Amino acid sequence: MIKIFGKNCIREAIRANHGLKKVFLTEEAAKKDSPFLELLKDKKIPYSIESKKGMDSLFGNGHQGYGAYHEDYKIYDESILESITASPKRILILDGIMDPHNLGAILRSVDAFGYDAVILPKNRSCSITETVAHISTGAIEHVKIAYVNSLSVFIERLKKAGYWICGTDAKGTTAVSDVDASLDLAVIIGSEGFGMSRTLLKQVDYLLSIPMVGHVNSLNASVSAGIVLFALRK
Repeated sequence: MIKIFGKNCIREAIRANHGLKKVFLTEEAAKKDSPFLELLKDKKIPYSIESKKGMDSLFGNGHQGYGAYHEDYKIYDESILESITASPKRILILDGIMDPHNLGAILRSVDAFGYDAVILPKNRSCSITETVAHISTGAIEHVKIAYVNSLSVFIERLKKAGYWICGTDAKGTTAVSDVDASLDLAVIIGSEGFGMSRTLLKQVDYLLSIPMVGHVNSLNASVSAGIVLFALRK
């Protein structure tokens, strides 16, 4: 079980019909938000009204008056490819993303631009935490997430399945606009500190860069992901 907090996160869990065990509201939120209470009653979701002090003890200080106990999110493995049937297919691969704020923000872009799944390695990756869920503002309810043993091995499987692999690097020589959007694509975003690993760099079909004209030559990983995912959206 995982705790989630914030009205949008909880509303998206309800919308996705995912397992909310119990919802908690502050006295103030319950008084001001009768439609939300009616929604909980309509969906037969157990809820409890707490003092602000009680909510703070359960969910910390950032709950905004809303919190919930949520079933553990479904995590896929290498077999996730069998569940992707859309065309053209879109997968995001995250190589070394450790910051839960970055992961949560990236999940928002993945949902916004219609990607089918997010793939992370089991080692050297951020796990699914309360912070990730909160920063995603509910997008996590709609995104398939898989952890695999080896990104390199998984990428070889993708190639055999017909995917074209797009890496991202400041030294990339391919403009995003030059990639055929009708192809099945897997996009790799590396960590802020080290970028993509050398092993994965050798496996890409396209090495993309984001043209920049300012004085700072690097972007936050979640910002980079949002730009590239938008440009290569279905």
